[in-house]
Amino acid sequence: MKTNKRLSAKSILLLLLSMSLVLVTACSKGDSSSSGESGKDENGNYKDKLKISVASTVTVKDGDMDNEFHKYWMDKYNIEWDYNFVEWDSWGEKLRLWINSGDLPDVAVWDYVHGDAMNYIDQGLLYKFPDDWKERWPNVAKAYSLTGLGDKLEELTGGTYILPRPVYFENKPADPLTNQIGVIAIRKDWAEAVNFELKDAYTTSELMEYARLVKEKDPGKVGSKLVPISYKPDDVLTNIMMPNSAHSRVESAFYKGEDGKYKWGPADPETLTGLKLVQEAYKEGLLNPEFYTWKSSEASNNFRVNGTAAVMSLGGLASYRQDVDKDMKKNLNLNSDDVVHTAIVLGEDGKYRNLEQVNFWSALIFSPDISKEKFERVMDLVDFSVTEEGQMILNMGFEGTDWKYGENKELISLLPEGTSVGDKYPGRFEGLYLLGDDFSMINPAIKQEYRDTAVKHYQNKAKFGKEGGALALYDWDVQLYDSKAKNQATFNYAEEYTNLILQDGDLETNWKKWVESKQSLVQPVLDELNNLKK
Repeated sequence: MKTNKRLSAKSILLLLLSMSLVLVTACSKGDSSSSGESGKDENGNYKDKLKISVASTVTVKDGDMDNEFHKYWMDKYNIEWDYNFVEWDSWGEKLRLWINSGDLPDVAVWDYVHGDAMNYIDQGLLYKFPDDWKERWPNVAKAYSLTGLGDKLEELTGGTYILPRPVYFENKPADPLTNQIGVIAIRKDWAEAVNFELKDAYTTSELMEYARLVKEKDPGKVGSKLVPISYKPDDVLTNIMMPNSAHSRVESAFYKGEDGKYKWGPADPETLTGLKLVQEAYKEGLLNPEFYTWKSSEASNNFRVNGTAAVMSLGGLASYRQDVDKDMKKNLNLNSDDVVHTAIVLGEDGKYRNLEQVNFWSALIFSPDISKEKFERVMDLVDFSVTEEGQMILNMGFEGTDWKYGENKELISLLPEGTSVGDKYPGRFEGLYLLGDDFSMINPAIKQEYRDTAVKHYQNKAKFGKEGGALALYDWDVQLYDSKAKNQATFNYAEEYTNLILQDGDLETNWKKWVESKQSLVQPVLDELNNLKK
């Protein structure tokens, strides 16, 4: 039955309003970059100023943000930063406390722990990215895809909750890639004075021989303040234990042996080799009697600030080497090029050991309570930061003021020699995502000699690591495996090894007892890993 009713004026008005709402809704859904969703006006400027809390390990002192660099980022994205500095030594614990208590800042740099990550995601403690985030922020997506971890996490969780931070984007220095640790610095002038050969790679025994010569002859005339090998416990782990036992560190402690079965590296004979060298260095006074109490920069300061050390752990980045140069000029009135030599550390068999480096370190995470508007604003900033233009500003400053292009498009720094953009603009935490390792390979503000040496060390690590297969291969099955047993079998190996070499009695006997004492925690993990594929 048909009806033929006339619509009233009120009905027609309501119908038109409904249709307009449908059209507006459809338009906003179909255009994710519309001014309404992005918070931009018709000129592309962000309309509302947002106060965004951020946590990072970059030191930002009072007044550091009162310069044109930080103003550039705040003005460009119409934001006010609420910055939270996190000390290295308390980084993991601080973030864990914030995350579990619901107090995580809007965005934070986190020292990624896989088991914790899975627990946080399960509990809804991290922000879930929109499904189309890779289309909206393609530059972040491109860098993210190079980490390997991002794709693995998506397979496990069905979404994106974490942005693993790429170490290298366009300037990867060697293949296979290792991390930058395992590089030391020695006093070149002292080595020459005691007739010690300068080389690009040393075994620990060779470095100990150098330290003995310095201890005997004191070429620097520093007397009782002399520290032949200035390592803290983490440095000992990096430069004595790891070169001799690739699986002595927490990152690679559980690994698949040649027989196809999983093993625990600290129980390997190679680990005992490293322990014997550490104890030998300690008993001979080559290590400081109180090295195990040192934190942060106490060990390296003996070399670069006090001028009382013959050997220190440096790390392989060219920027680290330039920092040494600045510190020695400032504190010792020394030109480091005349007195410092860097090298990598090998095992007693001449092989380089480390865990093969996947292309990520740490991660960027967001509070589950962050507003959509704040999340998008930060992601817009991060997306720009990994572009060529963004990287130039982050790492070089401003074109025409801090740097320029030469006739052959080479980068030329306009800053005073020996200074960096970090000196002029301290506390540059806005490089939240892509690590500085990548740009350090090409940064003209860093002396070319330091950059070339850094690349040489990476390439030597690859060479000495491939020869004899001494590098520990990155095993995703192990790295992404999480269980209560595995979490309970995670030890602070730097402390554990220090305690062993300080114990009275026979080291090998003590080590065997220690290995046995850990089996109740270690064996369940080995059983689980060995049953993974069954």
